[in-house]
Amino acid sequence: MTPVKYIEWIAAVLAGFAVMAVIGTLVDKIRNKWLKVLVFVIKFIAMTGLAFLMIAWASPFLWKFAYPLMGIYIALAADCFCDIVMFLLSFRKKKTGKYFRAILLGVFILLYTVYGTINSQIIREDHLSYSSDKLSEKHTFVFLSDLHYGSSQTRKSFEDALKRISAAAPEFVLLGGDICDEHTEKEEMQWVFEQLGSLDMPVYYIYGNHDRQDRGHYIGGKKYTEEEFEQAILNSGVIILKDDFVQFSDEIVLLGREDSSRSSRLSVKDLPARPEGTYVISVDHSPYQNEDIRETGADLQFSGHTHAGQIFPIRALYTLAGLNVVYDYRIGDTDLYVSPGIGNWYYPFRNESHCSYAVVDLIPE
Repeated sequence: MTPVKYIEWIAAVLAGFAVMAVIGTLVDKIRNKWLKVLVFVIKFIAMTGLAFLMIAWASPFLWKFAYPLMGIYIALAADCFCDIVMFLLSFRKKKTGKYFRAILLGVFILLYTVYGTINSQIIREDHLSYSSDKLSEKHTFVFLSDLHYGSSQTRKSFEDALKRISAAAPEFVLLGGDICDEHTEKEEMQWVFEQLGSLDMPVYYIYGNHDRQDRGHYIGGKKYTEEEFEQAILNSGVIILKDDFVQFSDEIVLLGREDSSRSSRLSVKDLPARPEGTYVISVDHSPYQNEDIRETGADLQFSGHTHAGQIFPIRALYTLAGLNVVYDYRIGDTDLYVSPGIGNWYYPFRNESHCSYAVVDLIPE
């Protein structure tokens, strides 16, 4: 996240404030309370729809005007808070000044923006524990995904997290995809894998849906080729898993899946045979393939992709749709953990959950 990007970000939020300040002034002139409620509902639906489009729908228009649209989203959310406050004040029949609503809107936008922007840069360490009778001793590893380096996460935030990961002394690190995305420059891509490869333990990587910049043409073209990307990973010493198993120890086997967005992804029945009686940890970027999870029969699966929704109220929408959006699930015989992600998709803003990586303990039962 460069200083220029931050200036663009602030400008987008200020533009959103200007638009909603005008709309809010017009709404205040409405005397019919039920009509005001209808306007509030429309604004909330518009905010929700805009959040969904910015996170879930990929299109050249949305990617080109991402920051202005996010500015409007923040202003819409803040204006909904204003409506609630103004509605409560109306019961007290308390008159407000001419510029009260504009000031209130500015305060809510400021608080919302500051919280979301700061929260997007704070990376927490989540501790998880799983037990199994297939294990004879304790094992510890780290899982991280969705860094989207070069998109919105700062270098300092990532470097601080990497120091904590190293200090935790895990036996290995699993990278759950989307370490890079379409906004990542070639030099940034090479640098981030050099840092990950410098960890003093084996590091395993699976592809996400953004790493290979499949939609790079939306924003002017790819910054690197798939071959350059793969070579940078291999040069760093990071091990790529793509629909294959690797036996980490006598009792732990790792399965890394190709991303579900690729037609080359193997079906479960075509995966290589795995050693019998071992504890299998599957890593799949997307957590939505429930049937695959059941058929794989892994003891534990780690996924990312969802960012825990990232922007309110996406998490609630995903949950209502029955999707595995964040944290713990049980699919067949498999424990599934969906990470909130260590970074953010493009926008330096997160008001759903927090950025995190997981330190995982496997304990004999």
